[in-house]
Amino acid sequence: MVARLSALLIAALAIVLLPAALAAGAGNSTTIVVSLKNPAFHGTLKSSKGACATGRTVKLFREKSGPDTLLGTDKSNAKTKWSIPIGKKLVSGSYYAKAPAKGSCKPAKSKVLSID
Repeated sequence: MVARLSALLIAALAIVLLPAALAAGAGNSTTIVVSLKNPAFHGTLKSSKGACATGRTVKLFREKSGPDTLLGTDKSNAKTKWSIPIGKKLVSGSYYAKAPAKGSCKPAKSKVLSID
């Protein structure tokens, strides 16, 4: 009787605690959308959790052999928009944006945008 009651108690605790444990490790994904309208790259952050799309640092990079070149940073605003001016730094190449992880928000990387 005591063993059966203990087993039921353990099962009940597992049912209650497991979803919270899974949610804590899951994190919230973020998507970065990037496009170019001279003289700046701009875009939006998208996430099902508002805090993962607003106030996030976004970094713009140009791909090259070796470490990629950081061209600038911005923070997404309350409408999840960001903009990084590039001025005369724009040359042919491949560009992308990244948002580092923040709290429970996972890091994100945009698709690569090629400029000829």
